[in-house]
Amino acid sequence: MKRPLILILLFVLLWAAGLSTRSITRPDEGRYAEIAREMAVSGDWVVPHLNGIPYFEKPPLQYWATATAIDVLGPTPLAARLWTALLGLLGLAVVWRFGDRLFGHGAGVRAALVLAGSLYYAALGHVNSLDMGVSVWMTVAVCAFLAAQVGDRRWMWLAWAAAAAGFLSKGLMALALPGGTLVLYTLWTRDTSPWKRLEILRGLPLFLLLSVPWFVLAAQRHPEFLHFFFIHEHLERFTTTVHRRVEPAWYFLPILLAGLLPWTTLFPASVLRPLRGFRSRAFSPQRFLAIYALFVVAFFSLSGSKLPSYILPAFPAMALLMGRQLMQRATLPASLPWLSFGWAVALAGGAFLLAYPSHLGLSLGMDPDMVAPYQGFSTWILAAASAMATGAWLAARWRERTLPALTALSLCSLLSVQCLMLGSDSLSPFTSSRQLARDHAAEFRDATHIYSIATYDQTLDYYMQRTVVLVAFEDELAFGLSLEPRHAIPTLDAFRPVWENDRGALAFMEPAMYDALVARGWPMRLISRDSRRVIVARI
Repeated sequence: MKRPLILILLFVLLWAAGLSTRSITRPDEGRYAEIAREMAVSGDWVVPHLNGIPYFEKPPLQYWATATAIDVLGPTPLAARLWTALLGLLGLAVVWRFGDRLFGHGAGVRAALVLAGSLYYAALGHVNSLDMGVSVWMTVAVCAFLAAQVGDRRWMWLAWAAAAAGFLSKGLMALALPGGTLVLYTLWTRDTSPWKRLEILRGLPLFLLLSVPWFVLAAQRHPEFLHFFFIHEHLERFTTTVHRRVEPAWYFLPILLAGLLPWTTLFPASVLRPLRGFRSRAFSPQRFLAIYALFVVAFFSLSGSKLPSYILPAFPAMALLMGRQLMQRATLPASLPWLSFGWAVALAGGAFLLAYPSHLGLSLGMDPDMVAPYQGFSTWILAAASAMATGAWLAARWRERTLPALTALSLCSLLSVQCLMLGSDSLSPFTSSRQLARDHAAEFRDATHIYSIATYDQTLDYYMQRTVVLVAFEDELAFGLSLEPRHAIPTLDAFRPVWENDRGALAFMEPAMYDALVARGWPMRLISRDSRRVIVARI
């Protein structure tokens, strides 16, 4: 009894590594951390703000949770990532609990081990973004729905509540993906029985009670919000390229296959095989999960806007299916140790390229000031390769003992991912403003205003613990500025007299902009410059 508890504690401690030490990176981590910080400081829990500007692209559940953490822990990296990390752990518990319920005792722990060691799930469980939250709530909703189909329909109460939490995490996808899966399942199998156990008359009012109040309150403050949120951020994001995230239809395929490492070879038998040979119209949880996982990938592959993290909701479902398959095997598939070893070799090769690019006559597109940080990162990549190689060796050695082999491989894979995450902090001079804020803390604190000219670094506000004045910049803040334009200066011409009269001010910009302003005779004193950013003071 003690050994499982020790292993669980080991996984939890390893999961927590680096949450409080790695720098907050841009754009997503900085954006969502700063929105929560401003919410905690202002006490306005209805309208999210980014840099003091209304920000309605996403619902507020994660902002509320992170603002609460900031109230308790202060504006730290741990507070910014805590909600994502806890939900990542919740996702592991959910697949464990429901894996056993749906597929028999032993399937759940195997599913949890697969998910904990999956490259993509483990990495995104340590990044402050909205994708882990919506993925886990959708997983809870789908699993509770499946439990209601094969057992007590009271599980639908949890399904509807989780759907509301998913909706408040990232919007309509929390309804569209499970709902679309139910339609596809019915069309494919001609099984209409799930519709009779949805508990719509009681579940839908619960969903509305939990999810609608914030939309009503936000619309009272800014009526334009509803059109922006439902039309621009959902319909137009899917059907058009207005968000400028255009990728080919096959974009998610390599992300899926790489993200499943080191379990990728389980994909055909686990996810594709349940779709074959429909001889019975009885409800099948594994068929539903297979359709759901593939529909998530297909849905976003057809979208006009693509980001790598969009397909994360498919991973818990695939882990459940892989756990089911592994439970049915007496030995660990031989392909898993070999694939793990191959991944370790690839990591080691990448570490060598980054450590010694000049020896191979390669520049790798690096600026000179990037070489040393990437060489520092290469050491961590080599550590990740070593952890993965150890997992491959243990899995091969214990292959006849499926669960110990699976546990060792999962633990070593998670360790490998954490080495990569911890090592990525070597790149923080280019991905974060943490050191910049520390080096110039006194200047930032004493400045009358800080202007950000034609650029915006989302991490700067969080580390300075104050907002900036945007100049000639809108981007994702365009809608919020249309509501409250006073928070920015629209053009350089309008900004120049403001700058000339603000003698205690600082400005933040990119080097090309600085060179252009110097050529135009702007009064500035250079404080700091590197290949990516410049800080100046008003003379």
